[in-house]
Amino acid sequence: MASSPYIRAMHPKTEIRPDRTTMQRVIDSGWVGQLKIHGHRAQIHLSADEREPIIVYNRQRQRHKRPLSPRMERELRRLFQPQKGWTALDAEWLKPEDKLFVFDALKWEGKNLSALTYPERWALLPRDYISNCVSTLRLLSTLEQCMKAFSKPDPWIEGLVFKSTTTPGFSDTSIVRCRKRR
Repeated sequence: MASSPYIRAMHPKTEIRPDRTTMQRVIDSGWVGQLKIHGHRAQIHLSADEREPIIVYNRQRQRHKRPLSPRMERELRRLFQPQKGWTALDAEWLKPEDKLFVFDALKWEGKNLSALTYPERWALLPRDYISNCVSTLRLLSTLEQCMKAFSKPDPWIEGLVFKSTTTPGFSDTSIVRCRKRR
């Protein structure tokens, strides 16, 4: 058994139409948006003990076959710096570009965060930093922010996901996706 086992995180099973009215309805219901990156899901486990290797799981609970680059490992340790136990992050990994988009915290310094809502977990993530390979995805709370993000031409932006601000834990019913029209 791994020193920090996989945590079943939320994954969208339902989808909404990519139109202003539908998105506004979801926002008015108290949900927040976030970019949906088309990459490889990566659940990253960082130990406070730097001698422990970083563990990276895929969505199927298996370790990714490709390791993180040394540059990315250094950045993750620099940005998240767990002081005790293990910290587990949920992210999308663009492997060829060596970029990581962090969007959730599942465990923080040994404490499972399933009792917290998404905004409470997200608030633990660092956001004000400069890195050429790690980014924290921001929350979008207005229709204007969502439409601007939705219209970005970056090829790895698949659309948006909307997450409940009131449901604690990692339930699949607290997240919906909204894909760009192709």
